[in-house]
Amino acid sequence: KGKQVMIASGLRWGAKNGFKLVAYRKVAWAVKTGKLHREPCLVCGLSRWVQAHHDDYSKPLAVMWLCPQHHKDRHKELECAKS
Repeated sequence: KGKQVMIASGLRWGAKNGFKLVAYRKVAWAVKTGKLHREPCLVCGLSRWVQAHHDDYSKPLAVMWLCPQHHKDRHKELECAKS
């Protein structure tokens, strides 16, 4: 049952955030094909576990490479700027 709940949750998220999913997939494909390379975290320089962050999902390959903590911090900054 837990697996079904997770699948349903993912499908709902995808329906609401299709543009984010498209950007995520484009980055993954670009990294896989060598058109885009993972870089160290822009803030701390950590080179493991970096994640692609989009400030603008309409530009899917314009990303900032951030470690998980700085990625989370960036989202908090953007959320505060909206308020």
